[in-house]
Amino acid sequence: MPLDIYSTRAQLAAIDLLPREYSFLFDTFARDVGAVEDTKAIYDYRKGSRRMAPTVHPGTGGVLMSRDGYETREIGFCCIAPERMIEAENLQGRMFGERVLGAMTPQEREKKLLARDLVDMRKAIQRRREWMVRQVLLTGKLEIFTYTNEGRSKKASMVADYGFTNFFTPDTSWDQAGAKIDDDMHEIFDLVYEGLGYVDKLVMAPDVAACLRDNSNYIRLFDGRNINMGELNTRYRGSGLRFLGWNSDGVEMYSLSGTFVDDDGQVQPILPSGTLLAGADGILKVPHGPVTQVEETGPNAQHKTYIKKEVPLRYGSIDGNSIKNRLTSDPTVVPFNVDAWAVATVL
Repeated sequence: MPLDIYSTRAQLAAIDLLPREYSFLFDTFARDVGAVEDTKAIYDYRKGSRRMAPTVHPGTGGVLMSRDGYETREIGFCCIAPERMIEAENLQGRMFGERVLGAMTPQEREKKLLARDLVDMRKAIQRRREWMVRQVLLTGKLEIFTYTNEGRSKKASMVADYGFTNFFTPDTSWDQAGAKIDDDMHEIFDLVYEGLGYVDKLVMAPDVAACLRDNSNYIRLFDGRNINMGELNTRYRGSGLRFLGWNSDGVEMYSLSGTFVDDDGQVQPILPSGTLLAGADGILKVPHGPVTQVEETGPNAQHKTYIKKEVPLRYGSIDGNSIKNRLTSDPTVVPFNVDAWAVATVL
């Protein structure tokens, strides 16, 4: 019996073979830990410390040292579920890019639309994951506003405050005379170090990168491996990412441009103006919760649960004479160490 290409099972197999869209913040600072069976993500929270061992008089034995305390916390998974509708008019007319001569049949168009919609919805889900990672990195919080049949909720339905405090503002803005950019970077690194983290990447908004290039005092302290005859040679890496070089401590520096459209329909920059992120790879983890859905109607309908990061569903409406394709993903974002990075507003 041939496999039904529209079934959840067949589409899951196809999704597993498709590469995920690259997004810099997610792929750099987050670690995808896959799908889990738990209905909530459990994580340990603590603030690091560097206490010294006590000194004792010989022969008196040791002195009891307390362990660093921690709290076990939990956070729910948010549900991301974009849909695309296929109506009769989508199948009867010519598709975008379809040849004028030798046109496809409606059945062939439907298969093409399904494949295209799955790709588009996976990209949209990844953009939401990137937004979630961005929110945790910049604010130390995860706030989710959900949609219901009445529209978007006015209050956050899920809020996780991780107690992030590593915010830095220099005494002198980096676009002002007398700015001590290299000294400020050292302070930012020390802030992360005190939180038991380390820095191997600096990611900044484009206007911050412009200040670095225009500051002659900083350029004299800059690691000159990518300077040629007094010119700073940046390298574009795609996806809005530009490699600037290494700072005086040998840390990689990047400029990140690009925008996204938020839930209010407003265009926002990926990194706000004047912002700099200091951290290392994989400081956040992204687990995915189980997806439960009903795939049939009538008396035999039942819930099915999938331990997958993305689960498709295809269902039809007789009254509306249409078919909808849905793709559901239930991720959340949790820091490994809430003090392992820093956010600086330098302009």
